[in-house]
Amino acid sequence: MASPRKKSKKKRKTRRFLIYALIVIVVFIAGMMFAPLLQEKAYQLKEWFVKPPPPDMKRVKLYFSEPESKYLVYEERKIVAFPEITEEVKSILEELIKGPHDSSLSATLPPETEVRAAYIRGNCLYIDFSSSLRDKHPGGTTGELLTVYSIVNTLLDNFPSQSYVQILIEGMPEETLAGHIDIRNPLGKDLDIMKNP
Repeated sequence: MASPRKKSKKKRKTRRFLIYALIVIVVFIAGMMFAPLLQEKAYQLKEWFVKPPPPDMKRVKLYFSEPESKYLVYEERKIVAFPEITEEVKSILEELIKGPHDSSLSATLPPETEVRAAYIRGNCLYIDFSSSLRDKHPGGTTGELLTVYSIVNTLLDNFPSQSYVQILIEGMPEETLAGHIDIRNPLGKDLDIMKNP
């Protein structure tokens, strides 16, 4: 017959075993419950630390005017390259509207100008501007000439597969922007107005 001391020792071992087993079971169940949450947090941390690759960039030429002259001078700029040509056209024109980075050059489009749409038919780019291009234009023969060919030469230089640009205002062709340069029909590049073609 076992002594009471041995029984008590055996009970303690059994109790200890049950407590350890219970702890292991609780930890296992908790791990199963929280594992998906921990994986999600780890994924979020990974996304935070791993930055997406930068977008592809493209070098473009934007034509601005030289103060006190009748010439356009190009300024190179990098823009995000888009898979769609019309999106890239809009991006280039938005940069042209922002004006030059070089302080020795002048903007050719009113800053309020918006590009409403751009599309292609054959070898012609159609650009639909807001009425601000016409209404906010400062006027003058030279100023109008520089504005029109700043748009045309910028686009045709950057998209050599195109031959012409048709400028539209609020979806319609206009006779002129400010009374001097005929823009009713598509226009080709003017090399004579470019200082550095």
